[in-house]
Amino acid sequence: MDEVDKKIVAILQKDGRTPLTQIGERLGLSHVAVGKRIERLCRDLVKVSAGLNAEKMGFRVAIVNAEVESPEILQELLEKFSKCPRIVFLTTTTGAYNLMSIMVAEDADTLNAILQICSVRSQRGIRRSEAIVGEAPRVPKYLSIPIAEKKNEDAPCGINCGKCPRYREKKCLGCPATVYYRGPL
Repeated sequence: MDEVDKKIVAILQKDGRTPLTQIGERLGLSHVAVGKRIERLCRDLVKVSAGLNAEKMGFRVAIVNAEVESPEILQELLEKFSKCPRIVFLTTTTGAYNLMSIMVAEDADTLNAILQICSVRSQRGIRRSEAIVGEAPRVPKYLSIPIAEKKNEDAPCGINCGKCPRYREKKCLGCPATVYYRGPL
């Protein structure tokens, strides 16, 4: 990535819908040259996508750190939770914990329900975990929150929201990937 590519990325980070001609004018390039650079960047390094304003949506976040028993279970959890529509960040870590996830929820009740029932911390093979709950993030203001198709009975984590007591008591909106979901996504 050269200096021109960095400038293009910076412009797109501010507004991913900036017209190619406008980017070209700022950088002294033709819109065709800008388009080719963006095409190459998108093939290798960059993804231009829509983000949701978590604060305006009223979302809450939870950082869940977990110590997973074995590398095999860690790999299973990474695969399982990479499909979760509430996960906006998932990685392995070093130190006291070896797995970190950042989850979003539409309200405090739903966040509490997912932390207790269907988050990483409630899975088999977790020795210990820590959850840190917060308001919508200030930075980044816009999060890449997946909009899932509501077509499955079971959530990607294997939970069936229709059978969940928290869901039936209306203390959880359900998983956005299931037919039970009753939230704004």
